[in-house]
Amino acid sequence: MRVPAIVRWPGKVPAGVATEEMLSAHDWYRTFAALAGASDKVPIDGIDASRFLLGESATSGRESILFFGPDGSLMSVKWHNMKAILRYSEGIDQPIVAPQWPMLFDLASDPGELYNIMATKMDMGWVLSVALKFVADYQKSVAQYPNIKTGAEFEG
Repeated sequence: MRVPAIVRWPGKVPAGVATEEMLSAHDWYRTFAALAGASDKVPIDGIDASRFLLGESATSGRESILFFGPDGSLMSVKWHNMKAILRYSEGIDQPIVAPQWPMLFDLASDPGELYNIMATKMDMGWVLSVALKFVADYQKSVAQYPNIKTGAEFEG
């Protein structure tokens, strides 16, 4: 999912800046907490992009976004303008499909995800290794810090 965002805070956030930097929904929690001086109060994954919003950093700090499906399993990985699709669905009422080989799209030149690069330019396969590194990092993180089961007590 790609959606635009607008941030306005006169005197704090520079006006007239347009960027293609990424943030996930989780990043806003940590970022707003940092701007309020309470970054230690947010026990949720995400990055603090406050320096980016305030114009103190050229990047948000977010390199990739992992997208999970309704079953909680990984669907795709976005890295900069490249997107690797591991599973997909043609609609909410359609089944989830795992292609024989991951699909790869260059969102800068193909925002509609119409042309699977892996079908025509297999020399771009190296991008999959970068995307899969983010998957491995995620799996390592979950192994070290398992998700809390629904209804379980939380001490953190």
